[in-house]
Amino acid sequence: MAPERTHVAQARGATAAVLRHWALTDTPAEDVQLVVSELVTNAISHGSGPVRLRVRYANHELLIEVTDRSTTPAKRRRPSANDVDGRGLVLVEHVSRRWGVADGGRTTYAVIPIPTEAPSCRRTAQPILAPKW
Repeated sequence: MAPERTHVAQARGATAAVLRHWALTDTPAEDVQLVVSELVTNAISHGSGPVRLRVRYANHELLIEVTDRSTTPAKRRRPSANDVDGRGLVLVEHVSRRWGVADGGRTTYAVIPIPTEAPSCRRTAQPILAPKW
């Protein structure tokens, strides 16, 4: 997707659609939406080039990956009480089992535990946003 802020809401919507398709009804939806919003926003704000969102499900975990062309890895900040931003990765860290960077800093990921197993026919790995964005 092009690095435009309007795509953050579209990324959340596409993720929700995939979770419904995979029948992950016990998914902590608010946590997933928060992570998608924060990681996509960070890639748009601090990364470079097109942004790719990928969501994968396996072994009771949802892996959310956001990739851009920047090799500068995402870093969690410690914002002061007066800062108006800089809390995104703090929130991601709080709601996920783990988060980190991969692919030479190009990909930021988070893993969210899912309480139940989805039907085996629903487990896939796929980009969830079409390149037309």
